[in-house]
Amino acid sequence: MKRRLRDPVILGLIWLGSGFCDRIWFALDHSVPAWDQADYLTGSLNYWQALQHPEWFSGEWWSSFWAISSKVPPLTYIIAAMVQQLFGTEPELATIALVLCSGVLIASVYGLGLVLFNRRVGLWAAGLVMLLPGLYRYRLEFLLDYPLTTVVSLCFWSLTVWWSLARAKTPLSRTTVRQGWLWGLGFGLCLGLALLVKQTALFFLFVPIAWAGVRVLWQRQWQRLAQLIGGLLVSVLLFGPWYRINWLLILTSGKRATIDSAIAEGDPALNTLDAWVYYWKILPYLISWPLLLIPIVGLLIYGLKYGLKQSAIAKSNNLPSPHPPIWSLTWLGVFIVGGYLLCSLNINKDARYILPLVPVLSLFLAYGLTCWTNRWGKPMRWSTVGLATVLMMLNLFPLGGRGLTQLLSPRVQHFPYLGQPWPHRKVIAEIIKTQPYLRSNLGVLPSTPDINQHNFNYYGALANFQVYGRQVGTQAKQVKQDMRSLSWFLTKTGAQGSIPESQAAIVQAVEQGSEFELHQTWELPDASQLKLY
Repeated sequence: MKRRLRDPVILGLIWLGSGFCDRIWFALDHSVPAWDQADYLTGSLNYWQALQHPEWFSGEWWSSFWAISSKVPPLTYIIAAMVQQLFGTEPELATIALVLCSGVLIASVYGLGLVLFNRRVGLWAAGLVMLLPGLYRYRLEFLLDYPLTTVVSLCFWSLTVWWSLARAKTPLSRTTVRQGWLWGLGFGLCLGLALLVKQTALFFLFVPIAWAGVRVLWQRQWQRLAQLIGGLLVSVLLFGPWYRINWLLILTSGKRATIDSAIAEGDPALNTLDAWVYYWKILPYLISWPLLLIPIVGLLIYGLKYGLKQSAIAKSNNLPSPHPPIWSLTWLGVFIVGGYLLCSLNINKDARYILPLVPVLSLFLAYGLTCWTNRWGKPMRWSTVGLATVLMMLNLFPLGGRGLTQLLSPRVQHFPYLGQPWPHRKVIAEIIKTQPYLRSNLGVLPSTPDINQHNFNYYGALANFQVYGRQVGTQAKQVKQDMRSLSWFLTKTGAQGSIPESQAAIVQAVEQGSEFELHQTWELPDASQLKLY
């Protein structure tokens, strides 16, 4: 097979293999989406509904379209809405959008490896990125973090190609100048997309952009500076309409999403060491011990002795000059260190918030694997990837091997739920059956991962938006008002989840008062009961 066809075929097989594994997982899973997942799925349905009757040339329609999601950037919703338009609106079908993200992520990581090192590193990195626990764990959740990881990697790849062109000190040909403009504007397009997925994209891209901008400014490369500025202007044209309409809500909701959440979750304060080493401590869990240690050993033993002294050339037709490994590793370090520090500066901590660093780390790991040479090289690389594949299967499916995963790849186990289905659809169907011509508001009093206002709101949206889940009873002084405003309530026996103290008062009023009567009861898989009033 010709080389120009061989690499796309290998990348395609990696993508199909990971996608096949993911679809098996979703086919086995009977769970219901938790708080954030259900909220994001509902957002995708809102955009799916808006796209049923588009008015592409109406300014008023576009304003209302951008205002559908007033706090969360809408690109993930829009892509998922298009996917659901093609395949259907079931929750497992919406996740096909994540399979598309995997394809873009594989191509972006391969492109980075090709630009910075060579095709060999690019191919190994593309394979590793599907085997890293932090990524395969969260590509099975309908959250913004995996799409953000994808688009940040795409953005960093386009910036890297532009930067590799811009760093050349010799006069450039007309073709190279044209390539610089194309890649600069392409970077701006990707940056605009990244900021339409999540604002935290800037945590990872700000330092590399500033690094490149200062360097071209210092070297007085005015044309290249114009390319970078042109790309930034393109990004503004892309993300500007949504931010212009929703900027006030973005600012006012920022405190609740960061400071309030951090306090509620007990995240470490910024003036403590724990805040700055939080992500460092969980890094091995996002990568796994074999994929972390074996490449590092290869890099130390072979890379420092031989590789960094060689002028390894990244074999890409788009590059005007070779890159020594030390330059490529430094550029990756700029991205990783900058992203790490800015993420640590965010008081709200969670493992998934640092996911966009993981694909770039895979390039370090792939380079370390290729540093294993002589008779140890090929067996070491394939045995490492084979072990990582086994660990992924054991972490995603109930196949045993718990001791092995706890030793080599702990804290990322994520099995599909194989138990009895939850009764969310039955509850929604019962409400619609009782009030078929009304849009009903359902007060959901518990707040557990399986029973909460967000996932009942989502299943109500699946039923033609006829039932809306609401959280009520959060303030004691408004309990009576909340009871008068809703005609349906859900209560639950057993664990109630994350609820305010006033919730007990409204539960007692609903269950023991004379205003509501018990309509139906369902047995839940956790041995508790769900009651509809």
